[in-house]
Amino acid sequence: MTDPLPPRPPSPALTIVPPRPFVDRRVRSRREVDRVAYDETRLLARSLDILAADIPAESRLAGILDLLARTVGAGRAAVVADGPARRVAVAASGPEDATAAVALATWLDMAAPRSRAERAASGAAPILVARRSGGEGSPTRNAGHFAALPIAASRGVTLGFAFSRAIDPATLRDRMPPNLARHAAVALALVTESMSIERDLAELRAADTERGRFVSTVAHELRTPLTGLGGYLDLILDGQVDDPAIQREFLERGQAIVGSMTLLVGDLLERARLEAGSIDLASEPFSVADALGTVAKALLPIAVDRGVHLEMTLPPRMRTALGDRRRVDQIVTNLAANALKYGADGGVVELAGRFDGTDAIIAVRDEGPGIELEDLARIFEPFYRLADHRRVTGTGLGLSIARDLARAMGGDLDVASRPGTGRAGRAART
Repeated sequence: MTDPLPPRPPSPALTIVPPRPFVDRRVRSRREVDRVAYDETRLLARSLDILAADIPAESRLAGILDLLARTVGAGRAAVVADGPARRVAVAASGPEDATAAVALATWLDMAAPRSRAERAASGAAPILVARRSGGEGSPTRNAGHFAALPIAASRGVTLGFAFSRAIDPATLRDRMPPNLARHAAVALALVTESMSIERDLAELRAADTERGRFVSTVAHELRTPLTGLGGYLDLILDGQVDDPAIQREFLERGQAIVGSMTLLVGDLLERARLEAGSIDLASEPFSVADALGTVAKALLPIAVDRGVHLEMTLPPRMRTALGDRRRVDQIVTNLAANALKYGADGGVVELAGRFDGTDAIIAVRDEGPGIELEDLARIFEPFYRLADHRRVTGTGLGLSIARDLARAMGGDLDVASRPGTGRAGRAART
């Protein structure tokens, strides 16, 4: 026989009391080394808070630059770094603050230590104006005195600051000692690397989206005519068409479909070569007047059939441009054929050539209905066609290929139009 143990009282629940918030009660450091160590700790802690924040990398860069500005008592900070590509970064709160930000960045690019040869070789560096997260912040005012601080531990990295009054270099170095400057360089390097990664990811996503859209469009452009061709052949093979005349009509339609698909495949191959940079260009001097005359002769039967008057304004035959003559003919033919297809029946299509200094300018003008403003920015996109142009046979790749060819030869292609005025034009420069 045993005596039962007395019941134990319930154990109290374990509670963890959070520590009290840190309060810096130090009025001033007893020693200079303590002050420097405290400043380093504070800069590192705040830099880590900014780097870990769930905001875009550009906003984190702006936050680091603002932190450096506050550390030295400046109104604004910027950084320039040499590397594979020299760049300057500065923070701004919005468009109204961008002018002052660019002024500091431009000054820093010129004031940063560089040899005369490096300065002559690199030229002006591109400026990145980092926007603060959510656009918060107010423009920095009355900060027109600039000062630069090279970071010895990071070759080619120089900080720039804008102060409300002039500051001597010794005072600036005292406010930003070497260890502090080294930590700043590390934080800037981390956020810059993050920005590069974000930019690369954005480009990859955009390229992937564009590739998916392109493949889908190509599949649609090929499937639609193939469906029609298959329908004509099925009717003939199944013996459902007894009339020889109708059979011939269906075969002719099938032949036209094959022809349009051949053009589409050719355009796709041409565009692929342009994107891969594998297209062969034979640049040599050629007469702009002869090139326009050749295109006009080739398109004259189409102009006569449409009742369109084909006009030419030619430069002297001795004036030459440098480029691939065959590709120039291809570009101008595409533009003029579009003008004949989409222009007004019985109107005028003009082929004009002139020189602006050493640049040759070829313009094609028509009297069509014009192009709306929202369409102007998109007509050079692959497969993009205006709503009222879809009734006309075409691949939607001609203008895209023409612009890429012009740029591959060191020129460009652009368009100008006023809807409703009966006047539109496309100009190629080479």
